[in-house]
Amino acid sequence: MTISEAYRWRKISDINREHALFELLEDETPVLDVGFTDDGVFEIAFHPAISGKVMRLDRLQALLREGKALAEDDR
Repeated sequence: MTISEAYRWRKISDINREHALFELLEDETPVLDVGFTDDGVFEIAFHPAISGKVMRLDRLQALLREGKALAEDDR
């Protein structure tokens, strides 16, 4: 099983965080979140929906760079 090409980033917020999170959606299913902690550390959280999916490493890296750029622009 592979991750489809139909993805988009969505900004989400948590009132207990200083910085917003960005959620990667496959179609409309969240697969991971990225964002900066209150201490400025970039983190990635994988959702259960990503279990069993296969993706090329260069594709994953490109998506993570895109998510990190969104998070940095929002700081």
